[in-house]
Amino acid sequence: MKDLPTIEHIKHNKALTAFSCFFIVVFILLGFWQIERAGLKASLIQEFDLEQAKGPLPISVSSSQWSRVHIEGLYDPAQQVLIDNQINNGKVGYKIYTPFYYEQDQAIFVDRGWISQGKTRSDLPDINFNATKLRIVGSLIKPEKEVLVGDKLLTNEWPMVSQTKSPSVIQAAYEKQFSNMVLILEPGSLFLNEYIALTPFVITPTKHYGYALQWFTMSLVLAGMFMYAIKRES
Repeated sequence: MKDLPTIEHIKHNKALTAFSCFFIVVFILLGFWQIERAGLKASLIQEFDLEQAKGPLPISVSSSQWSRVHIEGLYDPAQQVLIDNQINNGKVGYKIYTPFYYEQDQAIFVDRGWISQGKTRSDLPDINFNATKLRIVGSLIKPEKEVLVGDKLLTNEWPMVSQTKSPSVIQAAYEKQFSNMVLILEPGSLFLNEYIALTPFVITPTKHYGYALQWFTMSLVLAGMFMYAIKRES
């Protein structure tokens, strides 16, 4: 029997052809999507750098994410929250969220830095302090949305331990309505624990470009495997 030409083999192997073409297109689209994400991240990082270069302004309704602001008010150290599972230099610990009340009825959670976990899960760190009216300076952030699972996102006793950084979830333990942003204290601030440098994104534009290269490489590999399989039959 005479061998079929390659084009006939492609038509003859409809399932293999459809499978290969589909995923080659998907991989290429994913590669271009990662390039688009890299460009977006680069522009947002530039915006972050510009905001951080500015002097702190009074907090207001027009204050945006990453803005440096100053607020005058009072901490509430009696009702603090420990954000669980925060890794710093390979050690497990917590981020400290302390309510800060300012003006007449405004409230915001202040990130007072990182503190290590005790010897056991039940051995919570001592985060109490004596609060006085003061002026604080920091940067505003909107915590990234998380996939929340389980019913026990907050413990019942102060300081509460939270499985989420989301102010909209944590504020359920309070009578006040809190800002949807969190203020991260600047280095050298009073009552600041261990400071962790503010980074706008965990995944950088460079990583997105790396992911794009991986997707493009996978499309080429799959195309090569497909052509090899067709030529092998022919």
